[in-house]
Amino acid sequence: MRKVSSIAAAVTLTVGCTGVAVVSVAGPASATCSHSHSNIDTKFGTLFNATNVNIRTGPHTTCGSLGYGQLSHSVDFHCFASGDRVSANGHTTYTWTYLKDTTTGVSGWVADALLDNLGSNIAC
Repeated sequence: MRKVSSIAAAVTLTVGCTGVAVVSVAGPASATCSHSHSNIDTKFGTLFNATNVNIRTGPHTTCGSLGYGQLSHSVDFHCFASGDRVSANGHTTYTWTYLKDTTTGVSGWVADALLDNLGSNIAC
């Protein structure tokens, strides 16, 4: 079961060219983009549920983007960890999945609200 916590922080609303509204709450000032992860989940497939999904260096909206996932891309889930709150596609999550976009070769963190079945089910 995933742990959900409440954090008071700044709120950001982004509407991309796809029309998907993403509401995010920045994490605490001490949030770091360096987070451990292991490849322990076997889930694989076309699992992005939006286009132009940021693949980030850490599980926070303030972490840099390494690339963008697309609906047609295949991904390999590794594990999940707690991070910033993100709302998209009718879901609000506080968890992020570390994955590899096997179509582009980019690895990083994606908010679970932007993944089918809300991301990985195995904690990092």
